[in-house]
Amino acid sequence: MKQIIFLLLALALLNLNLKAQDVSADAKSINSKTLKASSGDTIMKASAQDTAVMHIGKKECKVISNDGRTTIVWGKNKNKKDNSDKFKGHWEGFEFGFNAFDKTDYSMYNPVDNNFMSLNQGKSVELDFNFYELNITLAKSYVGLVSGMGLSFNNYRFDNPYTLKKGQDLTEAVPLDPDGLSKTKLAVSYLRVPLLLEFQIPVNHNEGRVYLNGGIIGGVKIGSHTKVKHGDTKDKDHSGFNINPFNYAATARVGYKDIGLFVNYSLMPFFKTGMGPDLTPFTIGISFLN
Repeated sequence: MKQIIFLLLALALLNLNLKAQDVSADAKSINSKTLKASSGDTIMKASAQDTAVMHIGKKECKVISNDGRTTIVWGKNKNKKDNSDKFKGHWEGFEFGFNAFDKTDYSMYNPVDNNFMSLNQGKSVELDFNFYELNITLAKSYVGLVSGMGLSFNNYRFDNPYTLKKGQDLTEAVPLDPDGLSKTKLAVSYLRVPLLLEFQIPVNHNEGRVYLNGGIIGGVKIGSHTKVKHGDTKDKDHSGFNINPFNYAATARVGYKDIGLFVNYSLMPFFKTGMGPDLTPFTIGISFLN
């Protein structure tokens, strides 16, 4: 969209210039003048009166009018500072993954309620919006540290007819009537901050890069609720359920250009110690990076 706007501006300047020539045949050539279009991008009227030059990022576009014909020439912007040695990591963007629990232990509950938080894997999903990225160069553009911030929204869809209730000393398993039950789930959201070490490997004559990174993602719980749907009736409970207010997970990521795969494995139990089943959450997913 930005390129189209700059092209229209250049054509408008060129049109005004040609009209000015019709009004005054004695008009003198105008020296090169640069107009600020946006940060880092410029539009320039160059040489005589038949060329407009646009600088868009690292590209230069020349619009040349000669004998009623218009030619557009693309090339490298020689005036743009080369940032090829600046490290650019992979965090900012959107992520989608599937949630699961590892090392499950329900020994503190009645055997009748065993595995009451067993998940429907296909509907237990994580959606992440990583909205800020901070990069620190360690070795040119190939090695660096990556941090930032993001929001993570997690759904744990229960496979069995249960929901949760926050007890004074223990999160309780509440059985539900399976007749007419269409959904029972737990939703938890976090504000996250990563610290990742990333390596990048150029491929295809530096047309793209394979990246590998790993580290820790810390999170602060900003919300949680259960949702039960019976027919057209929906019930929500925002009691907190003794879920750990903080979380940190080990992460490993690999990808090419702006698409990648990731695995997050929690280093903390899902519930506060002794106040719920012993569950270790993990997520496997795909990243679409900015």
